[in-house]
Amino acid sequence: MESSSNSSSNLACDACRIKKLKCSKERPSCTACIQNRRQCHYSGKVVRSPLTRQYLTSVERRLEYLEKLVAQELPDLDVDEALTSIATNSPAPAAHANLLSDRRRSIARVGASSKEQSVQESISEAVPEQADGFDWQEEANDLVDGMAALAVEPTGTGYLGSTAGVYFLRALLSWIAGRRAVSDPFQPAASSPSHFKPSPTSLSHIRHSLESGHIANQLLDAYFSVYHVSYPFIHEATFMAQYHQLIPRPNQQSWQMLLHTVLALGAWCLDNEESETDDYLYHRALSFREDESLFESANLTLVQALLLLSNLSQKRNKPNTGGNFLGLATRIALSLGVHRELPDWNISLLQREMRRRVWWGLFLFDSGASTTFGRPILLPEGEAMDVKHVLNVHDEQLIPRTIDLPEESEQPTRYSSIKYQSDFHLHSNHISNRLLATSGISPDEALRLESSLETWCETLPAYFKMAQDPVSLEPSYLFARSRLWWRIWNLRIILFRQIVLSRAMRRRRGSLVTASTDLDNRCRDLAVQAAHSTIISIRQFLAQTSMTRLINWYATYFLFHASLISALAMLGDVESDEATEWQADVDIANSTFRTMLTSNPLASRCADILGLIVPPRPEQTTSPLIGGELLFCDELDFSSWPMDPADVLNSLEWTDFDHGV
Repeated sequence: MESSSNSSSNLACDACRIKKLKCSKERPSCTACIQNRRQCHYSGKVVRSPLTRQYLTSVERRLEYLEKLVAQELPDLDVDEALTSIATNSPAPAAHANLLSDRRRSIARVGASSKEQSVQESISEAVPEQADGFDWQEEANDLVDGMAALAVEPTGTGYLGSTAGVYFLRALLSWIAGRRAVSDPFQPAASSPSHFKPSPTSLSHIRHSLESGHIANQLLDAYFSVYHVSYPFIHEATFMAQYHQLIPRPNQQSWQMLLHTVLALGAWCLDNEESETDDYLYHRALSFREDESLFESANLTLVQALLLLSNLSQKRNKPNTGGNFLGLATRIALSLGVHRELPDWNISLLQREMRRRVWWGLFLFDSGASTTFGRPILLPEGEAMDVKHVLNVHDEQLIPRTIDLPEESEQPTRYSSIKYQSDFHLHSNHISNRLLATSGISPDEALRLESSLETWCETLPAYFKMAQDPVSLEPSYLFARSRLWWRIWNLRIILFRQIVLSRAMRRRRGSLVTASTDLDNRCRDLAVQAAHSTIISIRQFLAQTSMTRLINWYATYFLFHASLISALAMLGDVESDEATEWQADVDIANSTFRTMLTSNPLASRCADILGLIVPPRPEQTTSPLIGGELLFCDELDFSSWPMDPADVLNSLEWTDFDHGV
């Protein structure tokens, strides 16, 4: 705004420009106009359309969409004839005039049912333009994110369904863009940066460092102290004994694949975005089994390696690659009968327990990833899967020589998180799959599903209930407890957010506020409550813990989902008495992205998008960005924003953000 004002003040007045005189540019009258006793007038800079192919393309596309809109709203109108009559300055034919008049009256009489249909159409799925548009190659696409929340351009990222964060983001951005005057939204997106690959010199240095053993030990320490405490899918004592060759290693190729995956995760956990080590180890892990097909043999070690590789791939922003590893791991696990308890099998208690840990690890990873990417959960259900949950025991209670089944602890252990997160998915996967239906769900059904989720939450032990004080200050326990509830609240958000968006669209259509049903309002309140709980919980947790890359990743993911709901609540109910609280939640989320999650590049992108949806005002200090005049003046004007909204959309490589959503 300030730069625009300065630009205008540097222009000469109209008279001096016409007479080509040197203008003093004083206001209200310049020196020349005072001397010549004439009225001084400043018209400002004349904005002309750029004579570029890019601008012409954008105009052509806009015209195409307008023609489609006219054909849809006025199917009986002959556009060419109407244009001809306008061009020749002749009155519009009576038939056309009557048609337009009738059409206006019919539009004014549109009932609630047609409005609902319009809402459903406006949040339909975005699809790529080409038949092969869902094809993906993640090695060469750095704008794909493992959270399936930011890559709004549907081309080249694979199919992302209605439970994916980006599905909701597309609809939200499309609605906002349709309500505001966007300048040239169709300009080409910035090119994706080239994919980083270590240089030959770096590879040689990394290999030499790993051979020395010192670096490898550091990576193993990082894996077991950061990652393993959250996802204990291998037995630490057994693995380390195999590593030091104190006991025989299982299948050599599979074990080497597992070792290098563990090392790669350790390197990733060291929280160095520029590190080449995790990239080298990731590809090194993939190189094993190249001479022995992944599809022609199976063992539990291979399942463990693929399970960990899937999660590492997702954390490295390769979600489809990770999904493939996870699918292969699940199929191999099924072929090994890991989903069955098989009580008559004479194996040790630890061996049986490791099979359970691997299976439920697969179960929770596959369930979570499928919901994240908006894809069906294809895991077995009911009697087809009878394996018991993992035991809630400490490691020293179950060792290779244990012959008596240990009694489960009533306090949190390293395995409590696996036990209750997998049980959460077991009782909620039907919700995720139901949300993938093309018809969507009604508010009434959403509330029934939420009620079943609330019933399950009551079954949690006291040490995992947020209403109870923590029973320990152990960081891994506090993270597991918080992460479980972030996940529960996130499912509530996913359950209600399309309903909340539809409600906001109905209320703001045509700048007329329409009545919302009690069910709509109840859904909105539950979604906003879940978002508020998430934002406050993440902020408080990060303020009291030592940051790790794993914590950062999950905090960024869940915080972004929550912040979008708070922002949507503001846009849909600016007159609400609660608007100040929603603004406060958005401010907290924005501050958290900008100050506490800065080591994650995705966090800054999340903050940019949040700022696009609820733009910060330069004059805002401590007062909330709320109110009819401050946030909404019938329509929000993009020209008052501190950045061109297309800049953020283009940075996400989504140039066609008002088409197909």
